[in-house]
Amino acid sequence: MAFSESTTVSYPPQRVFEGLISENFQIYFADSLRARIDKFQVEPAQPAASDTVSVTIHRSLDGEQVADRLPSAVQRFVKGRVNIEQSEAWSAAAEDGSRDANATIKVPIAKATGTATMKLHPTADGTGTVVEVSGSLKSSIPVMGSKIAKMAEPQVGRVLTEMTKKLETWLQDH
Repeated sequence: MAFSESTTVSYPPQRVFEGLISENFQIYFADSLRARIDKFQVEPAQPAASDTVSVTIHRSLDGEQVADRLPSAVQRFVKGRVNIEQSEAWSAAAEDGSRDANATIKVPIAKATGTATMKLHPTADGTGTVVEVSGSLKSSIPVMGSKIAKMAEPQVGRVLTEMTKKLETWLQDH
């Protein structure tokens, strides 16, 4: 099973990209999930449009917040903080401002790894950005892994869509 989401943001691709790689935006988004940012790094720190960009984000949240969304056999393992490790490798901007990224998301407690492709490209009328995200999730927990992935994939897609909605709001104020 895989996920695929598409949303539109009312800002040009470069502005959307700048928001997505902003530590302030990532803290704002993490707060909306009742999570915290434990590590945030962008290389290069002040990227130009011609730069490829690497982003590392480590988030954590209280396991009790997510335990009820998991199969009962797995709930007992979700204690304390749940760590989510995300890495993104962004392409340099194309002439029209488009960018692509390959992302990896790991949730060690669930032995889960997600891979996604994120694409930012201008809308047909040039007034905004279409944000497309597609990917899949796998868990290597014996017997339960496929159930965890099946339950989590739609939620990952929804979280990514929610992120772009939060980005729209955040960009209005920044």
